[in-house]
Amino acid sequence: MQPATNNNGEILNEFELIARLSELDSAKNLECDNTVLIGIGDDAAVVSTPASQMLLTTDAIVDGVHFRSVDERWFDVGWKCAVSNLSDIAAMGGVPDHALVTLGVPPGASVETYADFYNGMNAAFSQFGGSIVGGDVVSSSTMFVNLALTGHPSSDSFGEPITMRRTEARAGDLVCVTGPLGSSAGGLKALLNGDTNPSSTILIDRHYRPTPRIEIGNKLVSSGVRCAMDISDGLVGDLEKIAKLSSVKITVEMTSIPLTTELIFMFGSSAIELALGGGEDYELAFTASKPLVDDLVANNIGITVIGSVTSSELPGGQVDVIDENGELYEPIRKGWDHLNV
Repeated sequence: MQPATNNNGEILNEFELIARLSELDSAKNLECDNTVLIGIGDDAAVVSTPASQMLLTTDAIVDGVHFRSVDERWFDVGWKCAVSNLSDIAAMGGVPDHALVTLGVPPGASVETYADFYNGMNAAFSQFGGSIVGGDVVSSSTMFVNLALTGHPSSDSFGEPITMRRTEARAGDLVCVTGPLGSSAGGLKALLNGDTNPSSTILIDRHYRPTPRIEIGNKLVSSGVRCAMDISDGLVGDLEKIAKLSSVKITVEMTSIPLTTELIFMFGSSAIELALGGGEDYELAFTASKPLVDDLVANNIGITVIGSVTSSELPGGQVDVIDENGELYEPIRKGWDHLNV
C-alpha cells in the first residue's frame, strides 16, 4: 500500500500528515478560542463547556456513497461534512462547540486533498460555530471521514437548558419548515446529468454548500418550539420519524411545500418528488401550536406552514401527503435509507 504524498510526491507518514493539517491557518483559530484549553497535538484535547449539559452527534461520509472523489471538490466536501453535524445541533436548538475528525486515507492520497478538505470544514465552523480540536488518521482502501461534534443546549430565561425533540409533536400543532426543499437532490441530479445552465449551477451549489440552521434553531427553541428535526434524509421520511416517536398522524399539504424557481425550471412537475423524498437540504422541520407559529411569522422568522398534526395516540405514527385535489398522494420515494439504497 502506497503512503500519502504531498504535491511533490514526497512520502508523508501519519504524524507528518497530522502536523501539516494542524499548521493550516484556519486550525490556528483554536489559539483564539477560549473554550479550547489544549488543542491538537496531545493525546486528548481539553475543552470547557458553557453549560451543564452537552449535545453529542456524529456523522460519517464515504467516497462513492456520499461524495465522489473524482469531482475533486474537496473544500465543498469538507464544508458539507461539517454542516451535516452542525445541522443536528441546530435541530436540537443548540450551539456547536468542539469537533473530532477521523480520516480514512487511501493509498497515494495527496496531503493537499486533506488540506482543502480541512479548510472546508473549518470555514463552516468559523461561520456557524464550533472548532476542530483533534481526531485520528487511519489507512483505508476507501476514503472516508467521520466527524463527531459536541454542543450545548440553549437556555431559557431562568438559565435552564432547553432543547427540541422528535417526541414532542401534539395534535393541533402546525407543521412547518425553515426553507425550500429539494434543491440539494436537484443539484445532485444536475451534477450527474452534466447540466451546466445557470439554474443547474445554483442547484449544484446548494447541494455542495448547504446552510445549517443554527441561528433559526436557537430562535425557535427560545420562542417555545419543542419538536423539531433536520431534513437530512427526505421530508416525508424524516416526518415519519417524528410521527412515530410522538405517536401522531401528520398531514402534509403538497401544494404548500416551498420550492425554488431553479428547481421548478429544471425539473418541472418532478420537482415536488425531489422535495418530498430528496435529502440533504438541512432545513428544519418542526411542529408548534398555531399561536406560536403566528408569533414566529409576525417576528419575520422565515418559516412555511406545510401541514398539521391531525391526530394523536397513534402507535407507530403516520404521515399522509395530500395533493391539490385533496386526494391522498403516494410519493415515489419517501427518503434516504443508508442500509437500503
